[in-house]
Amino acid sequence: MRLAVVHINAERGSEPYTEMVTEVFDRVKRPETEVVHRWAKLKRASDTVFSYPYFLNAVDVAHNILDAGREGVDGAMVACSGDPGILEARTLVDIPVVGPWEATLHLASSYAYRFGVVTVEDRAWAETCHSLIARNGLLDRCVGVQRIETPSAKAFTQGFLDPDLIVEDVRRQAEKLADAGAGAIVIGSAGLSTMAAAAGLHSIGDGIPVFETLSVGLKTLEMRVDLTQKGGLPPIGRTGYTQRLADSDTDRVRALFGL
Repeated sequence: MRLAVVHINAERGSEPYTEMVTEVFDRVKRPETEVVHRWAKLKRASDTVFSYPYFLNAVDVAHNILDAGREGVDGAMVACSGDPGILEARTLVDIPVVGPWEATLHLASSYAYRFGVVTVEDRAWAETCHSLIARNGLLDRCVGVQRIETPSAKAFTQGFLDPDLIVEDVRRQAEKLADAGAGAIVIGSAGLSTMAAAAGLHSIGDGIPVFETLSVGLKTLEMRVDLTQKGGLPPIGRTGYTQRLADSDTDRVRALFGL
């Protein structure tokens, strides 16, 4: 099984993070699963909390998934808890496409009646997390979105060198959500998720699970590929918003916009 993972930052400069992601994936993926990494163009991780660069980057993510699908991968996902470009990419390829945030929210809600979200310090991204919980129809199951105290500029530099520094901040916020009634914790950031997994943060308190979004996304993708290739299910429902766009129309529109 060959799975494409599209990162939302450029390859150059992301080497420590990519290495950490690979180590986390190697712990959970099947031995025969091959992960093919691809990278979007955005160079600054801090740009992802702003709507305009995030919007343009989502287009690049969708095209990366399109190209990976045409190159023969069995499934694809984006390495971002905002699931950018996922809905659009599903209309362009005939393989399963997974948004790790969507997958993790629904899994967490099957582990506990109510869950809480820990995310980065940036208010803009916290609001993005909240809006995506609403879009997935799970707002009444969420006790709240808690931001860490460490600024992102520090979290996503020192954090990759010393994950324990950031993970303790994540743990503190998770405990606040548990006190508010959360029976499961979802980490609303791919970077924070990877650090938490690398540091072994899988639960808090008396058996409250802490979900790391990228591992859940990858395992969901393996399952979705099996259900398509072995179970006979289509990769996605093909009515309404996820109706398949013909390849000729995809190429025409892409050229029209100089993409």
